[in-house]
Amino acid sequence: MKKILKIAKVELSILFYSPIAWLVLIIFTIQCGVSITDLIDAKEANQQLGYDLKSLTTSIFGGNQGFFTSVKSKLYLYIPLLTMGLMSRELSSGSIKLLYSSPITNFQIILGKFCAMAIYCMLFVLILFGAFFTGLITIESLDIEFILGGILGLYLLACAYSAIGLFMSSLTSYQVVAAITTLAVFGVLNFMGSVGQSIDFVRNITYWLVLSDRVDNFINGLISSKDVIYFILIIALFLTLTIMKLNKGRETRSLGKIIMKYSLLIMGALAIGYLSSLPSFTGYYDTTRFKTNTLTQNTQDLLKQLDKPVNITVYANVVNSFGQLGSPKFRIYDQKQFDTYIRFLPNMNIEYIPYYDYTLDARDDRGQTLLERAQKYATAFGYDFVDVLAPEEIKKIIDLTSESNGFVRVIEHDGKTANVRMFYDLVQYPGEAEISAAIKNILTTSPKIGILQGNGERNIEKRGDKDYKSLLNELNSRASLINQGFTTVKILNNENKILIPENLSALIIADPIEAYSNSELEGIIKYLQSGGNAIIAEEPNKQDLLNPILKTIGVTFSEGTLLQESDDYSLDLLKTHFTKQAYLHGFSFKEDQIVSMPSTMAIAHKDTLEFKTTPILVTDKNQVWNYKKPFNIETDSIGYNPSTDKKVEATVALALTRTLNNKHQKIMVLGDADFMSNGEFGRKNLKIRTKNFEFATAIFKWFSNGEYPIDTTRPKPIDNKIIASQDQLSWIKIGYAFALPFLLGVFGLIILLKRRRH
Repeated sequence: MKKILKIAKVELSILFYSPIAWLVLIIFTIQCGVSITDLIDAKEANQQLGYDLKSLTTSIFGGNQGFFTSVKSKLYLYIPLLTMGLMSRELSSGSIKLLYSSPITNFQIILGKFCAMAIYCMLFVLILFGAFFTGLITIESLDIEFILGGILGLYLLACAYSAIGLFMSSLTSYQVVAAITTLAVFGVLNFMGSVGQSIDFVRNITYWLVLSDRVDNFINGLISSKDVIYFILIIALFLTLTIMKLNKGRETRSLGKIIMKYSLLIMGALAIGYLSSLPSFTGYYDTTRFKTNTLTQNTQDLLKQLDKPVNITVYANVVNSFGQLGSPKFRIYDQKQFDTYIRFLPNMNIEYIPYYDYTLDARDDRGQTLLERAQKYATAFGYDFVDVLAPEEIKKIIDLTSESNGFVRVIEHDGKTANVRMFYDLVQYPGEAEISAAIKNILTTSPKIGILQGNGERNIEKRGDKDYKSLLNELNSRASLINQGFTTVKILNNENKILIPENLSALIIADPIEAYSNSELEGIIKYLQSGGNAIIAEEPNKQDLLNPILKTIGVTFSEGTLLQESDDYSLDLLKTHFTKQAYLHGFSFKEDQIVSMPSTMAIAHKDTLEFKTTPILVTDKNQVWNYKKPFNIETDSIGYNPSTDKKVEATVALALTRTLNNKHQKIMVLGDADFMSNGEFGRKNLKIRTKNFEFATAIFKWFSNGEYPIDTTRPKPIDNKIIASQDQLSWIKIGYAFALPFLLGVFGLIILLKRRRH
């Protein structure tokens, strides 16, 4: 060990007696300082403009545009300049012969030189700690562990680069050639991941060899044993290759033995790397403050109930908008989206079945048949069309008609299945809430929402402004309840009778146009009297259609239409707010948060039939009055008349609860059916911020007793404020760009001059 340290000391002295080492430090300091201050300054400018800042540690240091990524993208440029002379200098000067004749081994020589580089790379770490300190004094509540994890990853990357550079330096006596070939190897290793991605066996090998991407987990808050082992393997592999190269000067072996030795070394490294990357042998440490890279405890508890293997079958329609994501060259990326689950389900298996069929979101290729379109897209995306199943072939395996023949993942456990879909948003992939909801549906019974149909009620399959598809049944909308674990079912008239299943979590009766017959009313009332849950919503001037039902539970819709004074919006658009009692039923909204209700009527109620009534939404008592005369909002001139009108705080959403037949019955009555319609969710001209979608979702969460949607929320981030001014940041930037480089330059110049004098 003493000899190794002595060699390292000598190598460091040689390194610092050259201007390159100092120049690299100066440039690295400027790069890091300017980069971190620019990122913080940009956030501070947004803060001054009034934008809300969140998770500043992650957004400034992590991510594809963060500080650590900036350092990673340039680090490979510095190392070849430092390693190019480690061995080529010995080869060109002839001093290698002296080393061969000295009482030290090649192992000691190489390890000593590598230790010198590892120590030099610690200077990079000190500069990175400078950026860490900058964040500490400028960002409120900086996430320290996150920063330390990123620095560790960059240090391991620098050491791996050093080991590679050392090996390349041993291959030539020309330092410039060593530097260029080192850069070439870095390029190959960094872009290897794009090679052979369409071939299953090759894909896994080339992906494992990608070097710089291995640090991504570190800089985004996750340390895994497979990544740490990877860097150790790369370092050990190239150091061993370098030692073997030097041993050729001390011993003679046949070409066959040399090839076998190198082959065994590389195959051994690949084998260890493969085994260490298996989910069963991988350990993780989440460095984020609130463990954002780890599944929430609710989901972890859910996964513990899975006592048999979980399989995911991906049915990828090649003519679907998401068809490319199921192609072979995207397999690694696609599977990485489920890494958080594979951590807890190491035996999870993912299989891909490409097919083609007509789909609602297929691209419009006029003049081409379905087969011609499928062949074109399969070729463009890198599928082998021989493996793509035709419509009649896929239907023998699974009928995806109810899924619009889209891109669907089927999760299977113990013979039970659930579907997970892709979404038309920026993320596209299902998140924890959607995947966990599907898994929970496999383990338990999904809450079933029935919607009454047949008398002109709101529809869950249409996209009209008045209908409910967006909330309840939109396949490719993340927030739609069908993707949050709920099941929807239409309840139709059967020979003028309404037969309502008893296992419904809630029955929706929303804005019928035609009156129910006596037998139909009897079926609905019987359902309510037996303890069934329901959502009952109606529009003004149709009170008589549902009041016969509501009277049986002590509630009625009042006559008239509620109007609200406004200079900006239609008088019949009400901005309702939550009551203080709403939180008792899990509606955890602030009283000043708004639910918009166009064309609304008041609800009259009294505590009868053992129901406990709780107003959830009420109107503004200073702005709203009840207008009982017929009117046309578009043509009539209507306004508040103090002599005839009276301002009211009317209840427009009412919760009723009671215990009946050992069952806790819940009913939600609303004086407006539009509040959760497609049109209201997509309202564009409403400048006020509304909570309609959140409120509608909360209603169904109430009916599912808080089970769905699954709660995957985390504590709110606390690093949300820049505590330094732009002037202070400017001085910090000047320090990095001029002061520190000047001091390093002066210190380096002194050492170089001192060296020349000796």
